[in-house]
Amino acid sequence: MPQYPFSTRAYGPNAKNSTLTWEDLDYSLLFLSESINELNFYPLSGSNYVFVEANGTPAQNGLSLSASYALAKTYAPTGSNRFSVLLGPGKYEFANNFNINTPYIDVVSLTGDRDVYVTGSSTIVVGADNVYVRGIDVGSKNFTITSSFPNTIIKNCKGGNESFGGNPTPVNGATPNPGYTIASTFIDCEGGDRSFAGYGSAYGTFINCIGGNSSFGNFCDGTFINCSAGSQSFAALGQIEGGTFENCTALANSFSMFIPINSGSILENCVGGISSFGIFSPMNGYLINCRLTAGFWNTGLVGNPNGKMVNCVSPSQSPQNVI
Repeated sequence: MPQYPFSTRAYGPNAKNSTLTWEDLDYSLLFLSESINELNFYPLSGSNYVFVEANGTPAQNGLSLSASYALAKTYAPTGSNRFSVLLGPGKYEFANNFNINTPYIDVVSLTGDRDVYVTGSSTIVVGADNVYVRGIDVGSKNFTITSSFPNTIIKNCKGGNESFGGNPTPVNGATPNPGYTIASTFIDCEGGDRSFAGYGSAYGTFINCIGGNSSFGNFCDGTFINCSAGSQSFAALGQIEGGTFENCTALANSFSMFIPINSGSILENCVGGISSFGIFSPMNGYLINCRLTAGFWNTGLVGNPNGKMVNCVSPSQSPQNVI
């Protein structure tokens, strides 16, 4: 095997023109590589993506994400030419809230799993429509969304109370209804109390999502599939204005307790606790195979000609049918 001698020049631990061993050469190249990385920000990237390695401390990872997002903006993405910021699994920490505020820039976990953890006191704020956010867990903090954003998709993300467009208390005088109006798509997401447009209007698509008490809007007109929540959820204090509910579950005082369920609303295989499903007001929607875990169905309030009830059960009644 031929040998290729390498020798030093003016500087180094060896005398000038002395032969470098392979070990010396390896250390020199490693030092050069690390020095370049410290002085310049050159992340792995392509024409439509940038990759955040997350191989530093949480604060360093947060700085890398912020720098990568700033780089993504320089590409001026469009609807037909989106840009992705790919996040390596790990912990990220920010001095201030990290704002996803530019359309067509997606911020996603590389693996698709919920393995991007936002530590510290700052959180994620979605402030633009036409973005895709995936695999981010902000812990007990508010995963913040404060506008409708009908073209935004949030998948496999987690937050604490008031996350995903929830509000701590109703906003007096707001229109059309108290709280925020949220029309985004949420898939496999989890929030705490008053999440998913809690105290507001849930007008989006919610699939396999979990909320705490008072979640999924005071007003509902969207698509809700395989979602679950605590008490006073799914328009508990407001109205189911329309939409489709499939395999959704909540505790007491849920599913439009006080105000009529509007004509055109379809609830199928849904479960509520006591005083749920329009128990105190006319029910003008269509209930199929729904179940009360406590209490009874007030069939006298099923409105005609639009209200229908098919095979709906409770602990104290045989299956109820009003067609």
